[in-house]
Amino acid sequence: MFIRKCQWVSVLVLLLIPDTVKACAVCFGAAESKLVHGSVVGGIVLMGITVLVLSAFGYFIFYLRKKSNRFNKIRMNGKYYS
Repeated sequence: MFIRKCQWVSVLVLLLIPDTVKACAVCFGAAESKLVHGSVVGGIVLMGITVLVLSAFGYFIFYLRKKSNRFNKIRMNGKYYS
């Protein structure tokens, strides 16, 4: 009984909230708002971090390959053996 009463109260509260409180600046179509600008900058920062981590991982793979090729050639008695 108490749960049903709480459900009805929450539905009434949601219905009585003014429409201006429910929508943000993006919903109203304000393309120059700070919210839109912050979302764009946040997306750029996240893409930048992703590119940075993936390029560091790629460089590490290239470094290990180069190091492996260098140490695979062992010099014994003036000759290189692989």
